Amino acid sequence: MVSDRPTSGAASGAPLWRRHRGLTVLGCVSAFALLLLVLSVFGDQGIFRIKRLARDRALLEERVDAVERESETLKRRLADLRQGRASSELAAREKLGLVKPGEIVYDFRGDPLRRNAAESAAQAR
Repeated sequence: MVSDRPTSGAASGAPLWRRHRGLTVLGCVSAFALLLLVLSVFGDQGIFRIKRLARDRALLEERVDAVERESETLKRRLADLRQGRASSELAAREKLGLVKPGEIVYDFRGDPLRRNAAESAAQAR
């Protein structure tokens, strides 16, 4: 009696990969899954790169905030200088000896130690 079922084992003439088709497919799928896993962790768009980019972004956002704060400060100073408030206050404080309320002024112009140091420096030349 002749059976319609394929025979298994070494007696059949089919190649080994065809006899173990399920294992071959499982091996290919496993290799593909492993490749995807490796690329998702270590690739250009991998987890480590995404974390590093997120950290870099946070640092850059902090720097942008600092630069924006500095820019606002400089804009205010520029506006003050253009309006003459800061420059007129500085001129009045230096030339007229004006003092803001609550400030303490130290005057070293008449200090004998400073005068002696200036004289000795002039004699050394």
